[in-house]
Amino acid sequence: MTAQPGTASGSSAQLRAGAQLGDYVLGQPLWPLRIADAYRANGPKGPATVYVIKAAVAGDPAVRDQVIAGTRAAAVLPEHKHLVRTLAAGLTGDILWIATEEVDGSLVRDMLLKKKQAGSSGLGARGTGNLITGVTAALADVVHGALASESVVVNRQGRIRVTDLALGPGTLAAMKAGIIPMQSCIAPEVQASGEPTSVGDVYSVGALLYESLVGSALERGGPRPSEVVSGMNAQIDELVARACHRDADKRFGRVDVLGEVVGEALGKGGAMETSAVPKLEHAPELGSQVQSLATELSASTSNPAVSGNLVVDRALQAALADSTEKWLISKGRLDYGPFSLADVVAQIEKGEIVAGNIIMDKDTGARSDVGGHPLLGPMVDAAKARLDDQRRAQAEVRVQSAEKKRGAMLYAVIGLGALGAAAGVYFIIQSVRSDDKAKEVNAVAKLEGADLKVSVSLPKVPPAKKRSGGSRGTAGAGGAGRYDDNLALDLSDDSDETETLGMDKVFAVYSSYGGQLGSCLGANGVRSANIGMIIDGPSGRVKGVKVNGQSSGGLHGCIWRVMTKMQFPKINGPRTRAEFDIGV
Repeated sequence: MTAQPGTASGSSAQLRAGAQLGDYVLGQPLWPLRIADAYRANGPKGPATVYVIKAAVAGDPAVRDQVIAGTRAAAVLPEHKHLVRTLAAGLTGDILWIATEEVDGSLVRDMLLKKKQAGSSGLGARGTGNLITGVTAALADVVHGALASESVVVNRQGRIRVTDLALGPGTLAAMKAGIIPMQSCIAPEVQASGEPTSVGDVYSVGALLYESLVGSALERGGPRPSEVVSGMNAQIDELVARACHRDADKRFGRVDVLGEVVGEALGKGGAMETSAVPKLEHAPELGSQVQSLATELSASTSNPAVSGNLVVDRALQAALADSTEKWLISKGRLDYGPFSLADVVAQIEKGEIVAGNIIMDKDTGARSDVGGHPLLGPMVDAAKARLDDQRRAQAEVRVQSAEKKRGAMLYAVIGLGALGAAAGVYFIIQSVRSDDKAKEVNAVAKLEGADLKVSVSLPKVPPAKKRSGGSRGTAGAGGAGRYDDNLALDLSDDSDETETLGMDKVFAVYSSYGGQLGSCLGANGVRSANIGMIIDGPSGRVKGVKVNGQSSGGLHGCIWRVMTKMQFPKINGPRTRAEFDIGV
């Protein structure tokens, strides 16, 4: 069922001027809408417009929730010259209301009604073109859901604004709930689902385009725009048909693309019949075009084109010379453009336009698969082959690079394995050596830890003897390390005072050689020994040694070699005799 302009269900009694809703004081009523009544008002920041939601709509919880949701979404949008800004909303008693900035001008719905009452129809080609351009700019990044001729206002300066964006979701919900009639400007899939979509808005803009040209709402079997608007060709019929196609996938992908196409068609004369734009049926036959081009090329000395088809190449060159941006490219549900033919060719070369994409001449509405286009099809095939060759070449390079990397990795692993083996052998050898050293250290430690039982006797002072001229004992008498008791005698007179080395100092020196002395015992199979020694006072060196009373033998020789390494403190005396025991 199609609602007539200006009608609505569930109307509420009009509020009187001076009524206050929140911070806003109502003035005179402006116009009734499908789910609300608009009033002039004064708010905290000056003049405003307040929309009072009809009681039947506000009383439905689901619809009320959609009204509130739409208001919240609209309130956070940035300012736009083609959108009326939403300021506030509230519930005063049982009255649900929405406040927007001041709206001046006339609704498109009312303008069309006045035109009809005056005996004319529609807003004309240029006026409709401006209207659709402004509306699609407003809805480029937002979804309305229920756009209609009552949704748009035009002021005296020609400014076009969508006024009821906040009411869109609520209006659609009210239609779905049966509170107000469903309108023909709503896309079929949106009528079924009740969910607003951007492609559904494309349908609604197409319906507004039709109504603005014809003067009546879109309906099946209605007159074509080219039949109503004088001087307009069938291109506008094709635009309306595509925008309002029942299959959403076959419509324009975005409202702003539709707006640009309509603006070109109506604002720049693309859909108008002029002498500069002949009708298709009056164009020369293709055969005569080919014949004239062939005749021209036969007299030319230029080289043949790469394709080998002189006529096609010449036609392509002529087309590329035209810089008019009139070609749209459809990829799935999205439309791109308009482009010049040179831009289209450049995108084909990059692989951005491929077979299956649709190219459309927005001046004539003609559509074709790019892959099947007589001029562009061979270019698409050539570009595909070239790009495939490039991809294969790049794949081969990647494979070769990967093989080289794998080879280098293999050699690296082998090298690391060899280094690891060498390192393992090295550490094993070091470990064996460390064990040997540990054993040696342990052995030395055991020797150093031999139990020394030291018994040191003080030097005996023998009776003084007079020196005779017969002979004197010497330190070296009887061989190296031989012990001579006479060496311990003081050769001076009794009255001489001589210094001897303290036994504590003697012990401090030879005890540090316990390990070496103990090794001598072990080497000779002896468990203990008594060692006597004579220490020279001025040099601090051992001059004589006896072991177990003996001054010769293997044990004596080993201990003598150790004792000669000892350095005792030097004293101002002839010599000191000491003896001690050692056991292991």
